[in-house]
Amino acid sequence: MELVNVEQLQVTFGEKTAVSAASFTIEQGETFSLIGESGCGKSTILRVLAGLQRQWHGNIQVLGDKLQPGVRFTGSLRRNVQMVFQDPWASLHPNHTISRTLAEPLRIHGETQIAEKVAEALQQVGLAADAGKRYPHQLSGGQRQRVAIARALLLRPQLLLLDEPTSALDMSVQAEILNLLNRLKQQHGMTYLLVSHDADVIAHMSDRAAFMAGGVIQRFFDREALNAGEHRMNQG
Repeated sequence: MELVNVEQLQVTFGEKTAVSAASFTIEQGETFSLIGESGCGKSTILRVLAGLQRQWHGNIQVLGDKLQPGVRFTGSLRRNVQMVFQDPWASLHPNHTISRTLAEPLRIHGETQIAEKVAEALQQVGLAADAGKRYPHQLSGGQRQRVAIARALLLRPQLLLLDEPTSALDMSVQAEILNLLNRLKQQHGMTYLLVSHDADVIAHMSDRAAFMAGGVIQRFFDREALNAGEHRMNQG
């Protein structure tokens, strides 16, 4: 079943075309990845699908809803599409404890048993319960990214958008976070759209991938092609 269908997506910033006529689908339960160098347009696509970039042209369906340019996500879309950013600082308030940060989306959506759900979320991403009492600056980069993942997963989204989720982390921590993401995906039956410039990350995570350059999807890779390392040939 198709969870995402993007047809002829175009995004321009003034004179610059960031994304030019991109088309792809994402099947339920798979990890689909966009690979390419910085500035190729892959993060812009992610921001469109997250509802953060609202000026675009084309046809997009997400979870059965037809997206409209310029319109904010509401209701089930806002709940079922979550994003993990490259820099976890982007989603963590510096003056809020981790528990408060995690509780906020639950409160907004009228959830009950918030303390229990926050404790469970911390446990799921491998953090001790007392991490909830800390502030972002008291955690390591890897711990902060675990909190960002926990926050994105609290509402049990169907689609998780991952923008270079490990590129700001040490190599040893990168593998831990990637394995955590794979495990959580299996547990909760989620679908991932991953953006990365790292061929190893793409190979480790993806069922299918698309290579982008200059705002255009140049080529698609299935799992067999990824196993054979064909996606590495496009990386200069």
